[in-house]
Amino acid sequence: MHESGLIRRLLRVAQEEAARRGGPLAAVHVRLGALAGGSPDHLREHFEIEAQRLGMTLPRLTIEEAPEQPTGVEITAIEVGR
Repeated sequence: MHESGLIRRLLRVAQEEAARRGGPLAAVHVRLGALAGGSPDHLREHFEIEAQRLGMTLPRLTIEEAPEQPTGVEITAIEVGR
């Protein structure tokens, strides 16, 4: 996993979608497929670091492991706060 760049992009995409929906980003749900190249703990660690670097309030992160899927890290849903 290209941790910093990948997670920074994931957070920006999720944040933009939350703004489009009219609220702050409250949570991000992701799926880790076979090509993710990292563990859930590793992803969570970099998620926290990148959220802080972007000056964001830390959104909740839900991780679904799907080693049978031939994918990397994909956003499956976001939650928008009020």
